[in-house]
Amino acid sequence: MKKLSTFLAACLLSATMAFGQQTMSINNGSFEQWTTTQGYMAMSVYQLFDDYITPTGWHTMKYPLDTSFNYMGIIPVSIHTDVPLQIMDKDTAGVPDGNYGAMLQTFKLTDVLPGVASMGMSLGEFDTVVMPTIMSIGELETEPVMQLMALLPNLMSDPTALTMLDTLDFNNYSTGGMNLNGFNLGKLTGKYKYEPIVETSGETGGVIMIGTYNDQASGKRKICGGGFNQNLAHTHAYTDFEVDYMPFTDDPTVVPDMLEILVLSSASTTMGQGSKLYVDKFELVEKQEEGIATAKNEPSVSIYPNPSKGKVFAELDAPANIRIFNQLGQTVAQKTNCTGKVSFNLTTPGIYVMEVSGNTFRTVKQIVVTK
Repeated sequence: MKKLSTFLAACLLSATMAFGQQTMSINNGSFEQWTTTQGYMAMSVYQLFDDYITPTGWHTMKYPLDTSFNYMGIIPVSIHTDVPLQIMDKDTAGVPDGNYGAMLQTFKLTDVLPGVASMGMSLGEFDTVVMPTIMSIGELETEPVMQLMALLPNLMSDPTALTMLDTLDFNNYSTGGMNLNGFNLGKLTGKYKYEPIVETSGETGGVIMIGTYNDQASGKRKICGGGFNQNLAHTHAYTDFEVDYMPFTDDPTVVPDMLEILVLSSASTTMGQGSKLYVDKFELVEKQEEGIATAKNEPSVSIYPNPSKGKVFAELDAPANIRIFNQLGQTVAQKTNCTGKVSFNLTTPGIYVMEVSGNTFRTVKQIVVTK
Protein backbone atom coordinates (compact mmCIF):
# COMPACT_ATOMS: atom_id res chain seq x y z
CA MET A 1 0.00 0.00 0.00
CA LYS A 2 1.23 3.48 -0.77
CA LYS A 3 2.34 5.71 2.06
CA LEU A 4 -0.65 7.33 3.71
CA SER A 5 1.45 10.43 4.07
CA THR A 6 0.81 10.97 0.35
CA PHE A 7 -2.80 11.66 1.21
CA LEU A 8 -2.39 13.99 4.16
CA ALA A 9 0.83 15.67 3.10
CA ALA A 10 -0.68 16.55 -0.26
CA CYS A 11 -3.66 18.24 1.41
CA LEU A 12 -5.85 15.40 0.21
CA LEU A 13 -4.98 15.46 -3.49
CA SER A 14 -7.72 15.73 -6.12
CA ALA A 15 -7.62 13.72 -9.37
CA THR A 16 -9.95 13.80 -12.36
CA MET A 17 -10.24 10.27 -13.76
CA ALA A 18 -13.59 9.17 -12.30
CA PHE A 19 -16.71 9.38 -14.42
CA GLY A 20 -19.88 8.80 -12.41
CA GLN A 21 -23.08 7.03 -13.43
CA GLN A 22 -25.15 5.94 -10.43
CA THR A 23 -25.57 8.22 -7.44
CA MET A 24 -25.88 7.81 -3.69
CA SER A 25 -27.66 10.34 -1.53
CA ILE A 26 -26.05 11.87 1.55
CA ASN A 27 -28.14 12.12 4.68
CA ASN A 28 -29.44 15.71 4.77
CA GLY A 29 -27.17 16.53 1.85
CA SER A 30 -29.46 19.41 0.86
CA PHE A 31 -29.52 20.83 4.41
CA GLU A 32 -33.29 20.88 4.85
CA GLN A 33 -33.26 19.65 8.48
CA TRP A 34 -31.62 21.67 11.25
CA THR A 35 -30.93 21.06 14.94
CA THR A 36 -30.75 23.75 17.63
CA THR A 37 -28.24 23.42 20.48
CA GLN A 38 -28.77 25.40 23.66
CA GLY A 39 -26.37 28.19 24.56
CA TYR A 40 -24.51 28.53 27.84
CA MET A 41 -25.09 31.02 30.64
CA ALA A 42 -22.52 31.53 33.40
CA MET A 43 -23.67 32.49 36.90
CA SER A 44 -27.23 32.47 35.48
CA VAL A 45 -26.48 36.04 34.38
CA TYR A 46 -23.85 36.19 31.62
CA GLN A 47 -24.62 34.54 28.30
CA LEU A 48 -21.28 33.04 27.30
CA PHE A 49 -22.65 31.96 23.93
CA ASP A 50 -26.11 31.89 22.35
CA ASP A 51 -28.20 29.04 20.98
CA TYR A 52 -26.80 27.86 17.66
CA ILE A 53 -27.92 25.64 14.79
CA THR A 54 -26.31 22.95 12.65
CA PRO A 55 -27.70 20.81 9.81
CA THR A 56 -29.07 17.61 11.32
CA GLY A 57 -26.62 14.74 10.86
CA TRP A 58 -23.67 17.08 10.32
CA HIS A 59 -21.18 18.13 12.99
CA THR A 60 -18.98 21.11 13.76
CA MET A 61 -15.89 21.22 15.95
CA LYS A 62 -16.21 21.98 19.65
CA TYR A 63 -13.65 22.83 22.28
CA PRO A 64 -14.08 21.68 25.90
CA LEU A 65 -13.90 24.69 28.22
CA ASP A 66 -13.27 23.74 31.84
CA THR A 67 -12.05 26.71 33.83
CA SER A 68 -12.50 28.59 37.09
CA PHE A 69 -11.73 32.21 37.93
CA ASN A 70 -12.77 34.97 40.32
CA TYR A 71 -15.21 37.38 38.76
CA MET A 72 -14.23 40.96 39.67
CA GLY A 73 -11.52 39.35 41.78
CA ILE A 74 -14.11 38.25 44.34
CA ILE A 75 -16.83 35.88 43.09
CA PRO A 76 -15.67 32.36 42.14
CA VAL A 77 -16.99 31.25 38.75
CA SER A 78 -16.73 27.80 37.20
CA ILE A 79 -17.41 27.11 33.52
CA HIS A 80 -17.87 23.58 32.20
CA THR A 81 -19.11 23.43 28.61
CA ASP A 82 -18.20 22.58 25.03
CA VAL A 83 -17.62 25.78 23.06
CA PRO A 84 -18.96 25.60 19.47
CA LEU A 85 -16.24 26.57 17.00
CA GLN A 86 -18.66 27.77 14.35
CA ILE A 87 -20.75 30.55 12.91
CA MET A 88 -23.43 28.96 10.76
CA ASP A 89 -26.90 29.75 9.47
CA LYS A 90 -29.51 28.69 6.92
CA ASP A 91 -29.39 30.23 3.46
CA THR A 92 -32.65 30.92 1.61
CA ALA A 93 -31.44 33.10 -1.29
CA GLY A 94 -31.58 31.26 -4.62
CA VAL A 95 -30.82 27.82 -3.17
CA PRO A 96 -30.77 25.16 -5.92
CA ASP A 97 -32.45 22.34 -3.98
CA GLY A 98 -35.26 22.62 -1.43
CA ASN A 99 -35.73 25.59 0.87
CA TYR A 100 -32.32 25.89 2.53
CA GLY A 101 -28.61 25.82 1.95
CA ALA A 102 -25.94 25.97 4.67
CA MET A 103 -23.83 29.09 5.33
CA LEU A 104 -20.44 28.69 7.06
CA GLN A 105 -18.59 31.81 8.21
CA THR A 106 -14.97 32.37 9.17
CA PHE A 107 -14.69 33.91 12.65
CA LYS A 108 -12.72 34.93 15.71
CA LEU A 109 -13.42 33.29 19.06
CA THR A 110 -14.70 36.62 20.36
CA ASP A 111 -17.45 36.35 17.71
CA VAL A 112 -18.45 32.95 19.09
CA LEU A 113 -18.12 33.94 22.77
CA PRO A 114 -19.75 37.37 23.08
CA GLY A 115 -19.97 37.01 26.87
CA VAL A 116 -16.21 36.78 27.40
CA ALA A 117 -15.58 40.52 27.64
CA SER A 118 -18.57 41.16 29.92
CA MET A 119 -17.26 38.57 32.37
CA GLY A 120 -13.80 40.06 32.49
CA MET A 121 -12.25 37.00 30.86
CA SER A 122 -9.48 37.15 28.28
CA LEU A 123 -8.74 34.70 25.50
CA GLY A 124 -5.18 36.02 25.21
CA GLU A 125 -3.67 35.37 21.79
CA PHE A 126 -6.93 33.75 20.64
CA ASP A 127 -8.56 37.19 20.62
CA THR A 128 -6.90 37.79 17.24
CA VAL A 129 -6.88 34.29 15.67
CA VAL A 130 -9.19 33.87 12.66
CA MET A 131 -10.63 30.37 12.33
CA PRO A 132 -12.75 28.57 9.71
CA THR A 133 -16.08 26.98 10.49
CA ILE A 134 -15.59 23.27 9.71
CA MET A 135 -18.69 21.17 9.09
CA SER A 136 -18.35 17.42 8.76
CA ILE A 137 -20.06 14.10 8.21
CA GLY A 138 -18.47 12.25 11.10
CA GLU A 139 -17.65 14.05 14.33
CA LEU A 140 -14.12 15.38 14.56
CA GLU A 141 -12.16 14.96 17.79
CA THR A 142 -10.89 18.48 18.36
CA GLU A 143 -7.60 17.91 20.19
CA PRO A 144 -6.17 15.18 17.88
CA VAL A 145 -7.22 17.10 14.76
CA MET A 146 -5.49 20.24 16.03
CA GLN A 147 -2.35 18.20 16.70
CA LEU A 148 -2.53 16.75 13.21
CA MET A 149 -2.91 20.19 11.62
CA ALA A 150 0.09 21.42 13.58
CA LEU A 151 2.08 18.44 12.28
CA LEU A 152 1.33 18.90 8.58
CA PRO A 153 3.75 21.80 7.87
CA ASN A 154 6.66 19.66 9.10
CA LEU A 155 5.98 16.63 6.93
CA MET A 156 8.75 17.24 4.43
CA SER A 157 11.45 17.82 7.05
CA ASP A 158 10.47 15.55 9.93
CA PRO A 159 10.71 11.74 9.39
CA THR A 160 8.88 11.24 12.67
CA ALA A 161 5.90 13.08 11.24
CA LEU A 162 5.81 10.80 8.20
CA THR A 163 5.96 7.73 10.42
CA MET A 164 3.15 9.05 12.56
CA LEU A 165 0.89 9.60 9.55
CA ASP A 166 1.59 6.14 8.14
CA THR A 167 0.66 4.46 11.41
CA LEU A 168 -2.27 6.62 12.53
CA ASP A 169 -5.62 5.14 13.54
CA PHE A 170 -8.33 7.35 12.07
CA ASN A 171 -10.68 6.33 14.89
CA ASN A 172 -8.67 8.79 17.01
CA TYR A 173 -9.61 11.65 14.72
CA SER A 174 -13.25 11.06 13.89
CA THR A 175 -16.29 9.26 15.24
CA GLY A 176 -18.84 8.02 12.76
CA GLY A 177 -18.80 9.01 9.13
CA MET A 178 -20.91 7.83 6.23
CA ASN A 179 -21.24 4.09 5.55
CA LEU A 180 -20.69 3.49 1.85
CA ASN A 181 -22.34 0.04 1.90
CA GLY A 182 -20.25 -1.20 -1.01
CA PHE A 183 -20.79 1.93 -3.15
CA ASN A 184 -17.96 2.32 -5.68
CA LEU A 185 -17.12 5.95 -4.97
CA GLY A 186 -16.10 8.17 -7.89
CA LYS A 187 -16.71 11.72 -6.73
CA LEU A 188 -18.70 14.11 -4.57
CA THR A 189 -20.74 16.78 -6.33
CA GLY A 190 -22.59 19.80 -5.00
CA LYS A 191 -23.41 23.48 -5.34
CA TYR A 192 -21.64 26.42 -3.69
CA LYS A 193 -21.25 30.17 -3.63
CA TYR A 194 -18.45 32.05 -1.88
CA GLU A 195 -18.30 35.59 -0.51
CA PRO A 196 -14.88 36.50 0.90
CA ILE A 197 -14.87 39.52 3.17
CA VAL A 198 -12.34 41.09 0.76
CA GLU A 199 -13.39 40.24 -2.78
CA THR A 200 -9.90 40.68 -4.23
CA SER A 201 -8.16 38.56 -1.58
CA GLY A 202 -8.27 35.31 -3.52
CA GLU A 203 -9.60 33.54 -0.43
CA THR A 204 -11.52 30.34 -1.19
CA GLY A 205 -13.62 27.73 0.55
CA GLY A 206 -12.83 24.03 0.49
CA VAL A 207 -14.32 20.54 0.63
CA ILE A 208 -12.42 17.41 1.70
CA MET A 209 -13.24 13.70 1.38
CA ILE A 210 -11.45 11.06 3.44
CA GLY A 211 -12.04 7.37 2.67
CA THR A 212 -11.12 4.83 5.37
CA TYR A 213 -11.24 1.07 5.91
CA ASN A 214 -10.56 -1.34 8.76
CA ASP A 215 -7.06 -2.79 8.42
CA GLN A 216 -7.36 -6.26 9.94
CA ALA A 217 -3.60 -6.72 10.25
CA SER A 218 -3.15 -3.67 12.50
CA GLY A 219 -6.65 -3.46 13.95
CA LYS A 220 -6.74 0.22 13.00
CA ARG A 221 -8.97 2.28 10.75
CA LYS A 222 -6.68 3.47 7.98
CA ILE A 223 -6.96 6.11 5.28
CA CYS A 224 -7.00 4.57 1.81
CA GLY A 225 -7.82 7.61 -0.34
CA GLY A 226 -9.69 10.85 -0.67
CA GLY A 227 -9.89 14.15 -2.47
CA PHE A 228 -9.76 17.89 -1.89
CA ASN A 229 -11.20 20.87 -3.72
CA GLN A 230 -9.84 24.16 -2.37
CA ASN A 231 -10.91 26.22 -5.37
CA LEU A 232 -14.39 27.29 -4.25
CA ALA A 233 -13.73 30.83 -5.38
CA HIS A 234 -15.70 34.07 -5.17
CA THR A 235 -19.15 33.86 -6.74
CA HIS A 236 -22.52 35.34 -5.75
CA ALA A 237 -24.61 32.61 -7.42
CA TYR A 238 -24.67 28.90 -6.66
CA THR A 239 -22.18 27.09 -8.89
CA ASP A 240 -21.34 23.41 -9.46
CA PHE A 241 -18.33 21.89 -7.74
CA GLU A 242 -16.96 18.38 -7.51
CA VAL A 243 -14.32 16.49 -5.56
CA ASP A 244 -12.89 13.41 -7.28
CA TYR A 245 -12.02 10.42 -5.11
CA MET A 246 -8.45 9.22 -5.55
CA PRO A 247 -7.29 5.84 -4.16
CA PHE A 248 -3.82 5.75 -2.66
CA THR A 249 -3.13 2.10 -3.25
CA ASP A 250 -2.81 -0.18 -6.26
CA ASP A 251 -4.43 -3.01 -4.31
CA PRO A 252 -7.97 -3.39 -5.71
CA THR A 253 -9.11 -5.16 -2.53
CA VAL A 254 -8.46 -2.05 -0.40
CA VAL A 255 -11.54 0.13 -0.79
CA PRO A 256 -13.19 2.58 1.60
CA ASP A 257 -16.19 1.40 3.58
CA MET A 258 -16.58 4.72 5.43
CA LEU A 259 -16.42 8.27 4.14
CA GLU A 260 -15.76 11.50 5.99
CA ILE A 261 -16.73 14.80 4.34
CA LEU A 262 -15.40 18.11 5.66
CA VAL A 263 -16.53 21.55 4.50
CA LEU A 264 -14.33 24.56 5.37
CA SER A 265 -15.49 28.17 5.29
CA SER A 266 -11.92 29.07 4.36
CA ALA A 267 -9.28 26.80 2.85
CA SER A 268 -6.76 29.61 2.41
CA THR A 269 -3.60 30.34 4.35
CA THR A 270 -4.85 33.85 5.05
CA MET A 271 -8.44 33.95 6.29
CA GLY A 272 -10.75 36.93 6.41
CA GLN A 273 -12.98 37.36 9.42
CA GLY A 274 -16.52 37.18 8.09
CA SER A 275 -15.86 35.30 4.82
CA LYS A 276 -18.83 33.08 3.95
CA LEU A 277 -19.18 29.76 2.12
CA TYR A 278 -22.66 28.56 1.11
CA VAL A 279 -23.25 24.92 0.10
CA ASP A 280 -26.19 22.82 -1.06
CA LYS A 281 -27.20 19.62 -2.88
CA PHE A 282 -24.36 17.25 -1.91
CA GLU A 283 -24.41 13.88 -3.68
CA LEU A 284 -22.02 10.97 -4.27
CA VAL A 285 -21.45 9.71 -7.82
CA GLU A 286 -20.36 6.19 -8.61
CA LYS A 287 -17.09 5.54 -10.39
CA GLN A 288 -17.54 4.22 -13.89
CA GLU A 289 -15.85 0.90 -14.34
CA GLU A 290 -13.01 1.25 -16.80
CA GLY A 291 -12.89 -2.36 -17.87
CA ILE A 292 -10.39 -5.07 -17.05
CA ALA A 293 -6.89 -4.44 -18.30
CA THR A 294 -4.96 -7.29 -19.81
CA ALA A 295 -1.28 -7.98 -19.61
CA LYS A 296 -1.13 -7.08 -23.28
CA ASN A 297 -2.37 -3.51 -23.02
CA GLU A 298 -1.55 -2.46 -19.44
CA PRO A 299 2.04 -1.21 -19.28
CA SER A 300 4.57 -2.16 -16.69
CA VAL A 301 5.72 1.10 -15.09
CA SER A 302 8.98 1.78 -13.27
CA ILE A 303 9.97 5.14 -11.80
CA TYR A 304 13.53 6.11 -10.91
CA PRO A 305 15.29 7.55 -9.06
CA ASN A 306 12.70 7.77 -6.27
CA PRO A 307 13.31 9.79 -4.13
CA SER A 308 15.02 12.11 -6.59
CA LYS A 309 16.51 15.60 -6.70
CA GLY A 310 14.01 16.64 -9.36
CA LYS A 311 14.88 14.66 -12.50
CA VAL A 312 12.51 11.67 -12.67
CA PHE A 313 12.29 8.95 -15.31
CA ALA A 314 9.29 6.75 -16.03
CA GLU A 315 9.79 3.64 -18.15
CA LEU A 316 6.78 1.98 -19.82
CA ASP A 317 6.57 -1.09 -22.05
CA ALA A 318 3.23 -0.09 -23.61
CA PRO A 319 1.63 3.24 -24.62
CA ALA A 320 -0.04 5.27 -21.83
CA ASN A 321 -0.87 8.80 -20.75
CA ILE A 322 0.98 10.31 -17.78
CA ARG A 323 -0.05 13.14 -15.48
CA ILE A 324 1.77 14.34 -12.36
CA PHE A 325 -0.06 16.15 -9.53
CA ASN A 326 1.55 18.38 -6.92
CA GLN A 327 0.55 18.75 -3.26
CA LEU A 328 -2.46 20.92 -4.16
CA GLY A 329 -3.83 18.44 -6.67
CA GLN A 330 -2.70 20.63 -9.58
CA THR A 331 -1.34 19.08 -12.77
CA VAL A 332 2.34 20.07 -13.02
CA ALA A 333 3.35 17.84 -15.94
CA GLN A 334 1.68 15.58 -18.47
CA LYS A 335 2.48 13.61 -21.61
CA THR A 336 0.19 11.60 -23.86
CA ASN A 337 0.67 8.29 -25.67
CA CYS A 338 4.08 7.71 -24.06
CA THR A 339 6.17 4.57 -24.32
CA GLY A 340 9.74 3.67 -23.45
CA LYS A 341 11.71 6.07 -21.24
CA VAL A 342 10.07 9.42 -20.43
CA SER A 343 11.65 12.16 -18.30
CA PHE A 344 10.15 14.84 -16.07
CA ASN A 345 11.78 17.73 -14.24
CA LEU A 346 10.11 18.52 -10.88
CA THR A 347 11.84 21.55 -9.43
CA THR A 348 9.94 21.97 -6.15
CA PRO A 349 10.62 19.55 -3.27
CA GLY A 350 7.53 17.67 -2.12
CA ILE A 351 5.38 14.60 -2.56
CA TYR A 352 3.82 14.08 -6.00
CA VAL A 353 1.43 11.55 -7.50
CA MET A 354 2.01 10.16 -11.00
CA GLU A 355 -1.11 8.87 -12.74
CA VAL A 356 -0.59 6.41 -15.60
CA SER A 357 -3.73 5.70 -17.62
CA GLY A 358 -5.26 4.43 -20.83
CA ASN A 359 -8.71 3.48 -22.09
CA THR A 360 -8.94 0.37 -19.89
CA PHE A 361 -6.52 0.94 -17.02
CA ARG A 362 -5.37 3.47 -14.46
CA THR A 363 -2.69 3.31 -11.79
CA VAL A 364 -1.03 5.84 -9.49
CA LYS A 365 2.52 6.04 -8.19
CA GLN A 366 4.06 8.20 -5.49
CA ILE A 367 7.12 10.37 -6.23
CA VAL A 368 9.22 12.08 -3.57
CA VAL A 369 11.42 15.04 -4.56
CA THR A 370 14.02 16.23 -2.05
CA LYS A 371 16.25 19.28 -1.96
